[in-house]
Amino acid sequence: MRIVSTSILLSLSLIACRDTSHGDDDVTPDTPPGEMTIQQVQSDMLAPGSPVELKGVVVTAIDAYGMKTGDIWVQEPEGGPYSGVHVYGAPLDQVATLQLGDVIDIKGAVKDEFALSSDMSGNTVTELKPESGGQMIVTKVSAGAPLTPQVVDALAIGQLATWQARAAEWEKWEGVLVQVTNVSALSAPATIGSDTTLEKVSLTGDVLVESALAALPTPKIAVNDCLGSVTGVVDYFFDYQILPRTTAEVVTGGTACPPPEATALLCTDGIDNDGNGYNDCGDFNCIAAEASCRTLTTISAIQTATTPPTGGVELRDVYVSAISFSKKNLWLSTSLGAAQNEGIYVYRGSSASVLPTDVVVGAKVTVFGIVEEGNNDAMGDTVTQIKSPGITVTAAPAGAPTALTGQQASALVQTSTGEPYESVLVTLSGVKVVDVGTSANFYVGQLLQGSTTFLSDDDILRLTSTDVGKCYDITGIWTYQVYSNAYGLLPISKSAQVACP
Repeated sequence: MRIVSTSILLSLSLIACRDTSHGDDDVTPDTPPGEMTIQQVQSDMLAPGSPVELKGVVVTAIDAYGMKTGDIWVQEPEGGPYSGVHVYGAPLDQVATLQLGDVIDIKGAVKDEFALSSDMSGNTVTELKPESGGQMIVTKVSAGAPLTPQVVDALAIGQLATWQARAAEWEKWEGVLVQVTNVSALSAPATIGSDTTLEKVSLTGDVLVESALAALPTPKIAVNDCLGSVTGVVDYFFDYQILPRTTAEVVTGGTACPPPEATALLCTDGIDNDGNGYNDCGDFNCIAAEASCRTLTTISAIQTATTPPTGGVELRDVYVSAISFSKKNLWLSTSLGAAQNEGIYVYRGSSASVLPTDVVVGAKVTVFGIVEEGNNDAMGDTVTQIKSPGITVTAAPAGAPTALTGQQASALVQTSTGEPYESVLVTLSGVKVVDVGTSANFYVGQLLQGSTTFLSDDDILRLTSTDVGKCYDITGIWTYQVYSNAYGLLPISKSAQVACP
């Protein structure tokens, strides 16, 4: 299965990167033509698009679960680092004949390095796909015994000082059948996108376990649960993942789990906030070198920072203040009451799936992702946004967001006085609709308050031609329109018609 994660989820531009410089593979090809090994495929010295023929490799996983099936993983029989690879696009009738442990040959394939353009880490997953205009051929040579998984020390990987070092270590095992033992669940299961069969749980070692090939156990895993072992193939999509092939490969009820990376990943505040007995990744204000220990921050801290924070951030128990008409992107506020520097845009991309049905205006959510100062050019200001987000609802709406009233467009359109209101819910009174735009300019219109003309856009609500020349009190999200390099309003609702000033 081509795995589309939430950690994402959720956001995302579906443009593949194929890059020879970020595979982090360090093995050197040295085999005559026609006798290529998976280690050679994984090497950066073999460029994406190169033809690949494998002989005598062993099937380690077959995707027969979820919305999309048919991918396989294969491995060199001797195992070891760089010995496995993900294969997609093989003929389904040929895949249907395979079982775990089968020895196969693969012809008509080329190497691919896949990632989404929104993945800023530089990491990719090495895969095999059919050559352009051709068909991959998978030939079963013989039946065989399933391979024994390679035991990997997840705790030791999690204790490495930087995410780059941890990624480099997991990269060695990409596509390989592995087993990690005595690992703690650092999160509860979270659904990935619109496919309800896809769930993920963060584990010790800066790695996820995901239900791409089989369902996770029930009852559901809870935060701080000790897992005796997790077995599966390693894959990458924004994060490194272990994909169990059966539910039984996630063994719950473990009793020997150490504190999550406790010797290296301690919080700076020295307080056991979450009451689990350790000053660790689950604690508030934890600043640690693991993706699962994202920097806990606030909307105001992001919006008032001189430079955007690097690495992952987490906003905990914030509120949905608005949702785009496409049901894909959203705006957050620190509380239900709007305030300066307390709003932020969450960009999931035009190709993202629609938001889960429980992500609604007024819901309390926890969001993590990467902060970006977005603009389509080097001119003007930027809009602060969170990209590649994961979203978890922590409480249903207990009330409706309220806007800041009494705002004047004359101040909001100025960078010095308007920027603190970026992504904040505001109500502007006595606004005249001058123009609503057309499809040719993506329905960017013009509004007038007093003598100040400013932009409107239809990200949430489209004003119509019948509104032109009329005045309303309009509530919406104040924003920076990057394509016009100007501040403007994203209307959400308008009052009954009022007299124009």
